Amino acid sequence: MTAVLSAPVTTVRPTPAVVSAAIADRAPFIPALAPVVGADAQVPVAAGHRVGYANLDYAASAPALASVAAQVAGALGEYASVHRGAGHLSQVTTRRYEAARETVRGFVRGRVDDSVVFTRNTTDAINLAAHITPGDVVVLDIEHHANLLPWCAPKDGRNRARVVTARATIEDTLVAIEAELASEPASLLAVTAASNVTGEVLPISRLASIAHRHGARILVDAAQLVAHRPISIVSHGIDYLAFSGHKAYAPFGAGVLIGRSDWFDAADPYLAGGGATADVELGGEESSAGTTWHTGAARHEAGRRTCSAPCRSPRRAPRSPSWGRRPSASTNYGSANGSTPASPASTAYVPCRSSPIRRTASASPASPSTASPRGPWPNT
Repeated sequence: MTAVLSAPVTTVRPTPAVVSAAIADRAPFIPALAPVVGADAQVPVAAGHRVGYANLDYAASAPALASVAAQVAGALGEYASVHRGAGHLSQVTTRRYEAARETVRGFVRGRVDDSVVFTRNTTDAINLAAHITPGDVVVLDIEHHANLLPWCAPKDGRNRARVVTARATIEDTLVAIEAELASEPASLLAVTAASNVTGEVLPISRLASIAHRHGARILVDAAQLVAHRPISIVSHGIDYLAFSGHKAYAPFGAGVLIGRSDWFDAADPYLAGGGATADVELGGEESSAGTTWHTGAARHEAGRRTCSAPCRSPRRAPRSPSWGRRPSASTNYGSANGSTPASPASTAYVPCRSSPIRRTASASPASPSTASPRGPWPNT
């Protein structure tokens, strides 16, 4: 016994090939629904060799579908400025950009008069929603930062976020939300459709019905949901929907906010700059400058357009046949249907080309020390 216990212990480390073979013998092969970029990536491990990468970060950013990446690469050869040129390639890119709005509208079954505004990502889309929303906003305390902090930021000199503490069950949470909305009028209820931490899916139609019953609209952060389940703005009674491409198997992070046009048109432009303006008039010493802003999506899309994702048609990742059904009013993942408030009259989208800059008759050319901050140069 002593000889056995004192014998040196030797460790035999199996080779990666042996380990891979053992795993392959035990685990059934599950083919990919569709090829994605980087599926064959090899990464280093502590032992010094490289192994196939198991990507567990899809909730943060999913890899691009290979077919989408190929289309984006193909479009680069015809890329030019959006709404900023008269040349053929500019016209091609502009048409693709505007067609992408309709693709997004169809993707989430939006209303025909909804505004579709492209943003940098979902967080930017929700910040845009906070910018255009008048009045108080009801939000849960379990929201992630992107759908919490924009509402908590002061607006018009006051904090307008009314934070509801989530209860132990969804039913009790719905009761708490309705009680808050009933206690005092609010403009908006902002919720996340699916949690990126727990995976819990909220009953969107029921939440929309509760909000509408108390005169509020509803914004849904669908970034975690659109890649996995069909969603319908019309059927589920959603007023505003935000999501981004990088969680739906598109490259990079372009986002979108789609919803009712009246709040978009009533709010000041999200960013001041070229593309958002229809006309700019520079005033002299006795007259002030005047700016006429576009209505519709162009009002909130100043500056250079992000075309890497919007200029190609976004596509869903393949899913099981049961996921492909068009959702009806009663299929809100087991929830009841909510009413949809009447749509306000929409304002037609005006293509956002560089707007003219004019001086008033009384204005004289400004010296460098007194020049307008915008300057007498074309919009950029």
